[in-house]
Amino acid sequence: MVFTIKRPASKRFFQLSFEGFRPRGRNKFEQLLNVWAEFIRSLLEYIWNKLTDLFFLAGSFVIFILKLPSSAKSFLVKKLIWSRGKIGRPLAFATVVGVSLVVFTIGEVLSSYDFIASPEVRADYIPTSSDIIPKKEMAVTTLPEMRQRTEPFIYRVESGDTLYSIGNKFKISTDAIKYVNKLSDNSILKIGQEITIPPVAGLIHTVERGDTLSSIAAKYDVPMQAIADFNYLLDTSSLALGTELVIPGGKVPKVVPIAPIYSGVPSTGPGTVAEADRGFCIWPTTVRVITQYYSWYHNGIDIATPRNIPSPPLLACASGTVVRAGWDPFGLGLHVRIDHGDGYETVYGHMSRIDVSYGQNVSRGEVIGLMGSTGRSTGTHVHFMVKYNGIAQDPFNFVQ
Repeated sequence: MVFTIKRPASKRFFQLSFEGFRPRGRNKFEQLLNVWAEFIRSLLEYIWNKLTDLFFLAGSFVIFILKLPSSAKSFLVKKLIWSRGKIGRPLAFATVVGVSLVVFTIGEVLSSYDFIASPEVRADYIPTSSDIIPKKEMAVTTLPEMRQRTEPFIYRVESGDTLYSIGNKFKISTDAIKYVNKLSDNSILKIGQEITIPPVAGLIHTVERGDTLSSIAAKYDVPMQAIADFNYLLDTSSLALGTELVIPGGKVPKVVPIAPIYSGVPSTGPGTVAEADRGFCIWPTTVRVITQYYSWYHNGIDIATPRNIPSPPLLACASGTVVRAGWDPFGLGLHVRIDHGDGYETVYGHMSRIDVSYGQNVSRGEVIGLMGSTGRSTGTHVHFMVKYNGIAQDPFNFVQ
């Protein structure tokens, strides 16, 4: 009897081989590097694939958005053509019904608020109720302060009033008040004196013999139609004598003075020549370049500046009160006029800057502004005048 001894099967026949999962490399360091390199390559390949898919998806979405209007239009046109208008009428009907429903719904909701709905009180409820107090409603009409007046009125001068303060109070120019009331810069207002305040819109003109609408319009430099409309003139061919017309936006007419006769010494008319007093004034600026002297056709002296001094200061030649500081429309530009009392005034024209204001008291030698070239001027200079009782004098008779 023969016994056969079976040996167990060899491990190499039953044990699975995982040689393909082992990293390449001769040592552990090379194997570690190869594992990380393979991982990074796989990760980058995965990211690239996802980015490519995302790009194609975004492109498809953009193409879809661009084609959507034309596609929707084609679809609606096909449906409308196919149904021959059967879809259009129900759609329009549904839209109208829906909008009406929304309006009625919102209106019904809002009508429940007290500020919209005010239910009427029954007549039989008032006599039996004690919680209702009858209130008398009164409507009051007030005129706004900013509305322009269309008619002049009389104003009584009060204590402390000046032409400037009155003009500022009623928002009209001082020149308009002087012109309407035949006043001058030397006029003195008395308490209780009645002066006519023209409308804010302009001046007042009393029609005289020979006046026409055209001549009045030319005198005040305004359109004829503006005068006719403002005064409700139906017949503009004839104007009644003594009629007061409001001239909207009228400019004060320029009065051209008559030049005195020159006979060697400047003549200022009888009784208007002031006695020469060289101590009355100081030189009105810091430079002494004279470009034009006083004469019968030039009512002052022109003092210019050297090239190296652009705008020298102007000085008050004597103490006094500023009676005008601003723009002169007749050629002096920015100018200042100072009243020194006893009939004397000085004028400084063509200034580039004014440092004083109306009503300000200035002292002898005080800076009142800078020399300039405003108004009718050909260069930087000051037109300096000395007046006595309103008549121009030769400044060299009064300056040091």
